[in-house]
Amino acid sequence: MASVYQGLAPGERSKAFIFASNYGEAAAIDFFGRRDGLPPALSGHNQYWLWGPRGYDGSVLIDVNATVENDRKVCRSARQVATFSAPYVMPYEDDISIVVCRGLKQPVSTLWPKLKDYE
Repeated sequence: MASVYQGLAPGERSKAFIFASNYGEAAAIDFFGRRDGLPPALSGHNQYWLWGPRGYDGSVLIDVNATVENDRKVCRSARQVATFSAPYVMPYEDDISIVVCRGLKQPVSTLWPKLKDYE
């Protein structure tokens, strides 16, 4: 994750955020990402949804466990830049795509309520 974030242009890094599909991914990014200077993770899952978008403006999004096809529905551009794999994770958390999206097609305030996931 750090290499993806650090691979962004400096101007993009200051506007980027990381979106995780569930609270486990988001918490891991928050915990382990601090040492690498990663921004706080956002997620629509459980408590993370209640914390809201934290001022994110929709410029650059690093989407964890995403697909380019789905991200192109909400972003002007989407490109898979990495695959995350680790030996000690749940099988559904292994070999997941990391997609960089640029330019949300709708305001964050419109998109955020649709991301709520309490399952």
